[in-house]
Amino acid sequence: MIYADTSFLYSLYALDGNTSRAIAVYESDRRRPLLLTPWQRFEFRNTVRRAAHEFRRARKPVPFDVGNVLKQLDNDLKTGVLRHAEPDWRETIRVAEQISAAHTEANGQGGVDTCHIAAAVLLQADSFWTFDADQAATALDFGRFKQVQP
Repeated sequence: MIYADTSFLYSLYALDGNTSRAIAVYESDRRRPLLLTPWQRFEFRNTVRRAAHEFRRARKPVPFDVGNVLKQLDNDLKTGVLRHAEPDWRETIRVAEQISAAHTEANGQGGVDTCHIAAAVLLQADSFWTFDADQAATALDFGRFKQVQP
């Protein structure tokens, strides 16, 4: 099973500097579906909306259509490209605290990033996809994933 954090999902569905790499990683690994928690879905949707805001505030064109990006994610959830998964959230916080205690001082990952790793562990994902270097270092150091990409 594959858990893709929000940085990876954003690059896969919206347009940014990591989009070509996200597509290449996604296309190279044909295991499906990708896991998607309700929290990931919310965080992704908020990130897309916030990115559009930031582009507009900088007086730059938004390189994607917000509605189309959100619709594509939901469509992929309906068609099975993504699979709804929900870990026990109390257990997720407990595991996140363990990960934080063991790795945050060395790797510097944020709390939300630590929760992504904990959720992936509890959902028994064997792969973790992220573009966040600190989060990737922690996922590797935690040692529960066969693969950390990209």
